[in-house]
Amino acid sequence: MSAPVYLVLLHYPMSNRRDEQVTTSVTNIDIHDISRSCRTYGIKKYFIVTPIPDQHEIVGRVLAHWRTPQSAEYHPDRVEALNRIELLHNFDQVMKRIEELDGEKPEVVLTDARPQIKETTYADYARELARPDRKRPAVIVFGTGWGVHPIFHRYVDTILEPIYGSEGAGGYNHLSVRSAVAIILDRLFARR
Repeated sequence: MSAPVYLVLLHYPMSNRRDEQVTTSVTNIDIHDISRSCRTYGIKKYFIVTPIPDQHEIVGRVLAHWRTPQSAEYHPDRVEALNRIELLHNFDQVMKRIEELDGEKPEVVLTDARPQIKETTYADYARELARPDRKRPAVIVFGTGWGVHPIFHRYVDTILEPIYGSEGAGGYNHLSVRSAVAIILDRLFARR
């Protein structure tokens, strides 16, 4: 990577199974597992976005536990990964924060399990991120629930193609977000 890359786990605005706009819940395992994938692949910061104050309290307690001296002593690798997390209320805060850190607005890259009209392949986007002259930061957005609500698309610059298994585009396609993050980061950043 020549420019910084960030990751967002978005919990609002999401769609439910009836395509209604909803807020989804943060899960403890997404906090841990996605932060470790981010650390493994060199993601600068992992933003968890939810507008719900109770969810902020829960995530704050989880992070506080893992940021104690005892945790740092017994689980230094996990603490190192979890220190990349920043908890925010909305995506506008993410954009502002990245601009504060890197001096310009990032390219917003959406992931989706459903096919989209204009998609970018992993190989093409990996080449884009690897360009030595690339300076613009990127933020890769992952959704929860039944996917990112269409209202969010006003932010999006690029959409990555869905992940297809051995059955192809018509086959089973319902990965956990933790699995999707790991697969997509590997496709974009693994050394081959």
